[in-house]
Amino acid sequence: MTHKIWTLEEIILRLKEIEGKGYISIPAVMYRSDEGIVGQILEREFEIQENNLKVGDLGEFELKGMRKNSSTLTLCHRKPETGMNPIQIFERFGYVRPSNRDHSIIKKKLFCTVTGKKFNSLQFKLQPYEEYCIDLYFQDEFICRWNLVEAISKMNNLILIIANTIGKTGSNEEQFHYIRGILYSGLKPINELVNDGKIVIDFCIDQELSSAKGPHDRGPHIRIPKKQLASAYNEMKVIL
Repeated sequence: MTHKIWTLEEIILRLKEIEGKGYISIPAVMYRSDEGIVGQILEREFEIQENNLKVGDLGEFELKGMRKNSSTLTLCHRKPETGMNPIQIFERFGYVRPSNRDHSIIKKKLFCTVTGKKFNSLQFKLQPYEEYCIDLYFQDEFICRWNLVEAISKMNNLILIIANTIGKTGSNEEQFHYIRGILYSGLKPINELVNDGKIVIDFCIDQELSSAKGPHDRGPHIRIPKKQLASAYNEMKVIL
């Protein structure tokens, strides 16, 4: 399959066409209850096929979609390359709490955001390692390491498209109107991004204690908070 290389002019033209469609529904064959559907619908409009290429979705450019009310942009979901895996981290550091939806259900959970600025409530903190790696520490104990060389190299020219939504978030009735596009260019060094809290890692794992099912791991998510995006790049330009 040929991977189409888009020029910026072609991208802008296509974005205007997508904006002109108004609200776009989720096809039944695509529906999944996860936050990534806003980007998947956008990729469908660009006829992007799922791939493992090391280049961006549009050649020089990586395409991301985000709901207008979202607070963070997910760069990727990735398990650590070395050290403890997420389930091992969950088994050691998870805490027991009632379910938020039904307090009669007791769960073991590990839901937390980890930054490089300070230790969080679980005493986790990130540290940059060499050019493209991020280490997780518990106090002064090394826990694991992510190598983000491929993910970061694709993000140097990021096109982020913001969508208004109608319908219940995460349901098959949700619809997206892609209304604003921003080109972010020149991602800053990863050590700066980690130390300044501009790249964070979210753990999202839980397990119902009375169930025979194992832990449900939704990540880990490597993210940039929306309010940090402009300062995480050297340049930004509104293209829609």
